[in-house]
Amino acid sequence: MMPVSEVHHVAMTVSDLDRAADFYEQALGYRRTLRTDVGGPGIEVSLGLPAGTAGRVQYLQGPSQVGQLELIEWNGDPVRTATGGHRELGTFLLSFAVPLEEMDELHDRLVTLGAQCLTPPNRVLLDNYGYITAFAARDLDGNLLEFVSLPSREEILARRRGSAH
Repeated sequence: MMPVSEVHHVAMTVSDLDRAADFYEQALGYRRTLRTDVGGPGIEVSLGLPAGTAGRVQYLQGPSQVGQLELIEWNGDPVRTATGGHRELGTFLLSFAVPLEEMDELHDRLVTLGAQCLTPPNRVLLDNYGYITAFAARDLDGNLLEFVSLPSREEILARRRGSAH
């Protein structure tokens, strides 16, 4: 059995995206990378979010591409609850990079182990980035995990060159 690779990024819900990005940029020396808006049926279904959920996202990266920080400012007022949720301040999910050819086997393994997989792996196009294949699951304690296969750097750059014309 192949182990899942290191943590790709951690997503945190924040009350003010720009303020939080400034803080992590200054406090950790991380640099801003991808900034995008998210929402709609694709993200709602794949992550088990309520209809109408949308947000703004800012990624920050340290010295490597491993262990990135994804800050999300969701629409609506943030709330803090004992059980968590997509508008709670703090960590939202842990995301793990998985080779595309291992995605289905990993999904099946998680089901066998009793994880609640919210969808099977699905392919989604992210503007200015490319296609990803991903699925989300809740571990045995209900923590939200995402498993994602990402495009190569060359594919991302080619997509960005193509969208510039």
